[in-house]
Amino acid sequence: MSAVSLHQLNKFDNVKYCSALKGVYEHSPWVIQKTFNDRPFNTVKELHDTCVSLINGASHDTQLSLIRAHPDLAAKLEQLPRLTRFSQEEQSKAGFSSLPLVVIDQLRNELVRYRQLFGHPFILCLAENSAIDVLPILKERMQSDLNTERTACLFQITRIGWHRLCSIIDLAHL
Repeated sequence: MSAVSLHQLNKFDNVKYCSALKGVYEHSPWVIQKTFNDRPFNTVKELHDTCVSLINGASHDTQLSLIRAHPDLAAKLEQLPRLTRFSQEEQSKAGFSSLPLVVIDQLRNELVRYRQLFGHPFILCLAENSAIDVLPILKERMQSDLNTERTACLFQITRIGWHRLCSIIDLAHL
């Protein structure tokens, strides 16, 4: 996908706007759809802040649906075709394939425990963390209560969204 300028986004009709920003929030187009009427945006940060406000202001059930729309980290090869293009790239760049098999097995076991404990996948912005960072962060966050962990997941989703927006929007021609 070629980068689009913020100026172009501000001029697009609803369909083109939503299409240009498709996938910023994993299988959750409602976030971007709800930003359409808040245009024009002067900066990518302004667009992102609008998304963050929408996510934080969403109902508990909507927030959980957003969290549950994300794939498990360290997806097995057979799961890769079901991942969005963004998730495939992020997981690939994080370096899971370079981890020793014993660490990958331990990570997958902990991710299963996490899902059983919280009822949703573990969310971590891989653009800001490498595969080697995941296990210690995962173990630490497993000590959280449900509400604290939901908040942590939503924060990570907003960080993922930031990086995805920055990859779509031509930052050189704002």
